[in-house]
Amino acid sequence: MDIDISDILADVSRPAPSRPSTHHSRSEGPPTPYLPDNSTYTDHQLLTRAWTAERCTTELLPYPTQLMERVMERVAGQIARIEELAAGGSSDYATGGAGGAGGGANINLVLSILQTDLSRTQFLVRSLLRARLAKVGKWAGYYGHVLEQQQQSSGRDEDESVLSGAEAQFLSRHQALLMNFYEGSFLAGFPPKMRRLDDGGTGEGGMLEGPGREGVVVVRCLAEGGWGNEDSLGRRRDDEGIVNEVRLRRGDVQVVRWGDVRGGVVDGALEVL
Repeated sequence: MDIDISDILADVSRPAPSRPSTHHSRSEGPPTPYLPDNSTYTDHQLLTRAWTAERCTTELLPYPTQLMERVMERVAGQIARIEELAAGGSSDYATGGAGGAGGGANINLVLSILQTDLSRTQFLVRSLLRARLAKVGKWAGYYGHVLEQQQQSSGRDEDESVLSGAEAQFLSRHQALLMNFYEGSFLAGFPPKMRRLDDGGTGEGGMLEGPGREGVVVVRCLAEGGWGNEDSLGRRRDDEGIVNEVRLRRGDVQVVRWGDVRGGVVDGALEVL
């Protein structure tokens, strides 16, 4: 008798072992009270939220270091498990009936489920990283300045850094290629003092144009006691770009200005839809 489909799904979806986490990074979103922390389903939800937020906002959000490490660890384990089943190295599902035909069908079904789940996770990871790299390339000068400030802040937590190590390397090489191209095209003919692309100049503002915070996003409140930006409204108006007061209760969905809710999204109290 073939193994029941519910048994296969339950075994495929069982959480993979992961390293215990001593603290929760704000870049990974709020802990999910009705699910165990660091479970496969919880991490998938957090990865989906991070992917949605990156695609719907104009600026980079803090890189979810611990979340990505756990996801990539599970992806590696999933690939190894698929290869083992494909090579016939596991007999967990080869318990079918007549002549082992049922067992082969079970293995093929498990492989299909595992490969579908793997493809879904890989799509989210690739799309998330592509969205981030597109922003890095578009606002290279601005994030180059952010990277310099990040490197100067020796006490900064890596989990709250805007750029990951690989993204910082990409940005540095991207800027070097651009600088070489501009110097060979026209900058060589300028006086030495006018060749810097990040020169602040003497007028209003500088040459470093960053992503704006005037865009509109749809958010949902996840915080148990609600969320509001009243505390930040007067204290960080210039730094955070906050203009309007926003107050949301848990479960509320509103269309709001990105600059007014950025802090809530970064802290994990709000979810971008």
